[in-house]
Amino acid sequence: MSTRRPPRPPARAPLPRGVYRRRRAMVGLTAVLLVVATVDLVNGDDAAPRTDTAQQVAGIPQAAPGDEVVVGPRPSGPRGKKGRKEGAKSGQAPLVPTYTPPPPPPPAEPDGPCDDADVAMTPVMGPAVAGRPVLVTLELRTREAEACTWTVNSSSLAYKITADGDDVWSSSHCPRQVPDDVVVVRRDLTTTYRLAWSGRRSSRDCPVSMGYAAPGDYAVQAAAIGGEPSAVVPFTLTDPADVEPAGPVGPPVPEATGGKKDKKKDRATG
Repeated sequence: MSTRRPPRPPARAPLPRGVYRRRRAMVGLTAVLLVVATVDLVNGDDAAPRTDTAQQVAGIPQAAPGDEVVVGPRPSGPRGKKGRKEGAKSGQAPLVPTYTPPPPPPPAEPDGPCDDADVAMTPVMGPAVAGRPVLVTLELRTREAEACTWTVNSSSLAYKITADGDDVWSSSHCPRQVPDDVVVVRRDLTTTYRLAWSGRRSSRDCPVSMGYAAPGDYAVQAAAIGGEPSAVVPFTLTDPADVEPAGPVGPPVPEATGGKKDKKKDRATG
């Protein structure tokens, strides 16, 4: 018998070189991945954590040292010292909270007349010139009552002008020169009341022939009758010659003309 050899399979066509390269690359990558997986399984949780991942706590990114923390709206423009300088140059106001203080409470209302002994006063003197009326200002407050009404007249108020301890003018000599008025006096709020001294000296019965006080140093003292007297407040009467003239007051007065000719002209025109 004759034996026949089976036919040979047809020869395969050779693959392109690029296919061989891709297959070799895939085989190498698979080997690397198998090695890495084996190392991770061996190390377990003891491996050091990777440092190239960002960490967050409760969804809030943690600020790095030196970062600026801003509460409220963030201002526009550059940050840091340069931004503050540019903001100051541009006139931008810093973001600061504003506070509006509550309005002050209204003044207390009087609940009756004042006790004279409860009224305290302090005289205040401004510039004064000899030969003219002088303004005397009284600052009034109560000692205990929150608010009350006080009647200002010669029976409740006394004040005097002195020089070297001697009386120059006194309200007891000239009671008619003390006004008659009603004011509200409070404990926590000063009431200002103004008086006018004639600038003249006085004596009993206040004669009108008394002359003006001369320039020099004087003092004033006031008190509610029945209360404690105020402190002695000094002031100075300035010489009128040292004061600049205030200028003419009203229209100029025509000079009087005398003589017979002028009288004849007046009669002719009259």
